[in-house]
Amino acid sequence: MKPWQIGLPAALCGALWGANQSLAAEWDTGAGIAVGGYYTDNVCLAQSGEEDKWVGTARPDVSVRGRGARGNVNLRAAAEYNSLGDSDLECTTGQGASLTNRESVVPSVRFSSDYELVQRWLQLDFAASARQTNINPFAPGGTTSGRDNTDIVYDYTAGALLQRRLAQVAELRLRYAYNEQFNSVGVNGDSTEDRAEFDLDSLPGSGRLSVGAGGRYSKVNYEDSDLRPAFDNTLSSAELRAALQLDSAWQLNALVGQEWNEFTSSRDDIEGDYWDVGVRWTPNPRVEVSVGSGERFFGSTPRADIRYRHKRSEITVSYARTLSFPRNLRVGDNGFVEPGDPFDPGFGELPGDPLGEEGLPTFIGNSPILNERFDLRYRFTARRTSVTLSGSDSRQRRTEDDAEATFRNAAITFNRNLSSLLSANLRLSREEREGTGGEFGEFGGFGQSSKAWRAGLGFSRRLGNDTTLTVAYQFLTQESDFALNDYDENRVTFNLRHAF
Repeated sequence: MKPWQIGLPAALCGALWGANQSLAAEWDTGAGIAVGGYYTDNVCLAQSGEEDKWVGTARPDVSVRGRGARGNVNLRAAAEYNSLGDSDLECTTGQGASLTNRESVVPSVRFSSDYELVQRWLQLDFAASARQTNINPFAPGGTTSGRDNTDIVYDYTAGALLQRRLAQVAELRLRYAYNEQFNSVGVNGDSTEDRAEFDLDSLPGSGRLSVGAGGRYSKVNYEDSDLRPAFDNTLSSAELRAALQLDSAWQLNALVGQEWNEFTSSRDDIEGDYWDVGVRWTPNPRVEVSVGSGERFFGSTPRADIRYRHKRSEITVSYARTLSFPRNLRVGDNGFVEPGDPFDPGFGELPGDPLGEEGLPTFIGNSPILNERFDLRYRFTARRTSVTLSGSDSRQRRTEDDAEATFRNAAITFNRNLSSLLSANLRLSREEREGTGGEFGEFGGFGQSSKAWRAGLGFSRRLGNDTTLTVAYQFLTQESDFALNDYDENRVTFNLRHAF
């Protein structure tokens, strides 16, 4: 076992112990263990010559939430063992068959904590995560498949925030964070990041016009990987901003800045001036709309963020065109989803789902990318019924060689309580992936397109106050312009969970 694989759990335990000792907080805790498995009629996701297999699973899980006057702690963690990882099954069909990193234990960890060490002055932060992603986003595979193609990403961040009011007219914020990310395979390469932020803003409510200044610095160091030697990327910027509150509902905002960047790019210009103008509308506590547009070295930067909340409904819509890193996309939202969040998927999208494939799809490697992303989430909740609609469109362009990848998905999930003991769920989703170009050729997978449909039906039955049985059926079909990646799969999942 590598030192960081020991150090990350130890750091989590230490952070929890320290918080428990220092926080006079309210605590909500939970734990459980689930045993079960699944049957698949096409474990290798093969186009022909399908092979069926029974796979056993066992998963302990724990959740902790603490809220205090000076600090907060959130933990949601699980680890799932599956017998497929230790089996002698060999799948040799299709692209991605050489990505043989089948995992017998798959972790899912999200942890965050903050503690006000010096009241109204210094705050300490710590966050960590572990999750499984696909190595090649265009090749089939994953935890439930013999096609492998999996990478487990471990990530932690430690930092400090210093904030202070100056003469009762402005607030100063200085933040530093150190981040490390490790991969269970050598394709993507491990990395570290030093990040510093500076903000000086007039106090909210001090007048209709507020002004501020800020600066950002980030340096990411990548270790040797299977694809390229060590290298680093640096992003830094400084800006001036202003906001004019027209009335209680409307605000105009703008900023101008300069950025200095160092990374490999096919473009001659990767830095320079940037600007943004926008408007914010908050007519009541349930509605928040922010839209705007600007310009950076790579072109226009339109943005939108819309949120609506009601007794039974919540909708969020976001759109942005930004410069990002694949290392950030692999850890998904790169943070903790608060308990009670209506879009919190829990451990798997639906009860009984195996762990895995939690990160967002992106390029192999670590070169910066231009990411134009649209997200839509809607949830309606009634007394016995809930419906969730989701969709996303991520169009990514790698800066070093202009390779392009597009990832789209849309899904609807329906949940219904049939009685006090029995519930049912129905899921239907569609996923599209497209790729062109790329220096890594066939291994990178770019130049492929695929479309996949997923349909499932499940039932959960309470067998007692603390025990639940879940049974589900799922059908998955994929069509690709790489014929060996076409497949159909029928899967039956069963799961018995006991809560402590």
